[in-house]
Amino acid sequence: MEDHLGVRWLWPGESGEVVPKNKTIRIGEINESQQPDFKWRDRGPGGALWGASTGPTEMHARELLLGITEEHQAEVILWEKRNKWGGMKIYGGHSLAETFPGEKYAKTHPEYYALVRGRRDIPGPDFDYKHGSQICTSNPEVVRVAGEWATKFFDENPDYDGVHMTMNDSGGFCECENCKALDASFNGEKSTGRPQITDRIFTYLNQVAEIVQKKHKNKYIVSMAYGPYKLPPKKISLNHMVIPQYTLWSAYLFANPQFRETNLNDIKSWKDASNKMGIYEYYVNGSWPGLPRVPVSLFAESIKELHNLGVDLYQVQSGDEFAINGINYYVAGKLLWNTSLDPQKILDDFYEKGFGKAGQYIKQYFERMEAAWKSATIEGVDVSARTIEDTRILELYNPQLLEACSQDLTQAAEAAENEIYKERIEFIKKGLKYTQLTVIATQKTRELISLGIPTFGGERANMEIDPLATGGNINGNAKGGKIQLTSEQSRLVKEALNAWVERDKFVEEIKNEYVIAYFWVLYNNETRDFNSTQKLKALLAETGDNVPPGY
Repeated sequence: MEDHLGVRWLWPGESGEVVPKNKTIRIGEINESQQPDFKWRDRGPGGALWGASTGPTEMHARELLLGITEEHQAEVILWEKRNKWGGMKIYGGHSLAETFPGEKYAKTHPEYYALVRGRRDIPGPDFDYKHGSQICTSNPEVVRVAGEWATKFFDENPDYDGVHMTMNDSGGFCECENCKALDASFNGEKSTGRPQITDRIFTYLNQVAEIVQKKHKNKYIVSMAYGPYKLPPKKISLNHMVIPQYTLWSAYLFANPQFRETNLNDIKSWKDASNKMGIYEYYVNGSWPGLPRVPVSLFAESIKELHNLGVDLYQVQSGDEFAINGINYYVAGKLLWNTSLDPQKILDDFYEKGFGKAGQYIKQYFERMEAAWKSATIEGVDVSARTIEDTRILELYNPQLLEACSQDLTQAAEAAENEIYKERIEFIKKGLKYTQLTVIATQKTRELISLGIPTFGGERANMEIDPLATGGNINGNAKGGKIQLTSEQSRLVKEALNAWVERDKFVEEIKNEYVIAYFWVLYNNETRDFNSTQKLKALLAETGDNVPPGY
């Protein structure tokens, strides 16, 4: 349909579907077969959005849909299929909560869990099924349980090619003597930085694979190469059915040559150490609330380089922010299938098929965003939204860039030849509006910080503000007293709060429209010190000021 009828699926939903109208369709005889360059082309996981309602294990029942409809999810999955994402079936990620559920083993076998500072780190009531509560990988019973769990998984899901046995996220790895004895020194010397525990982790995975192979010889055990086990093992060889998945964080920083070289060298080392390896790439992450990050040429070059190195498994941490970063997913899907394609021709086709004469301005818009990102990361430093105090998004999304982008889309709308082109441009505009609202809220909150106005509510309740004496900076130490704001300062705080509320309301309005990465926006709100809505509410409450209705 793409090659012979000109059909395109730019993004999920009706507005992203391009179906040319022809009075007559003539297609000659077709005798053609294709084989994808990458055997696994997985656009996920994306948190609760991906696999929240379907999947082979009970862990999915614990996920929340977060207001995303099942129809929305179905459209995204259909778009992925149409754009050649798919291939091998490999289940899971950080899987210890499924393999060693606390409700089953915490009380009966605490020795299964990591020994940390003299105590077993068993899952407690606040366990989120992903972070901490690692296992003691040197315990033979732990190996047995994991091997039996994986064997049972393949018994019940014979259509799957592999299963992830990756450790949980974050730290807290076992400190028992048996585990530490498996670790190799780093570069032949004692590491002065974070200890490398690759050998112990992949010794465990080798042992699990051996158990599985007794019944399922052709099934893979997969694990991310991540954090303190990101570098290849020094003392052991990998079982041929163990797949390391290198966490490439990320090709979006490959504008910096040194960063690019370091990562590619690590990938080469893993490729030499394994029979088969994969890549886990971060198109979005928890410190990035779905703002534009469109270095599409860097992702494209990376995919081609990985193929040349012999890597053919590729998975991305993704979102459904198609109005913002969807062009990354569109180009990647086509290149993972056929790396010989020219990325620029894919992009030009996207602009022409999707927007007609207005496509030149859409091209200008995305190229402007890409150039800004590359310029901001040329030193190899990420642009994150981890905290409101040190985020660089105001440096990246400066007024000049946002105004120029807005003009690009205005010109595109003026040049649009029909209503469907205009509808697609409005879709892109919503992505820019989300970016603008986020920048405005960030700017107003940073202004408060620059004036010395505390933005953390009760955490600074022992401080007063004397604007006349200090120009708005924190002054004094009135323990037990309330923060005091002038009417002007109260106005500024309410302006900042209003900006976040307006942004958050817009997020809720469009969460099912494929515009934003809704899960990742909420994840950033909950786990990062960036969205200041609740802090500003707390500040107003601490001052005795009334939080306006509707906030």
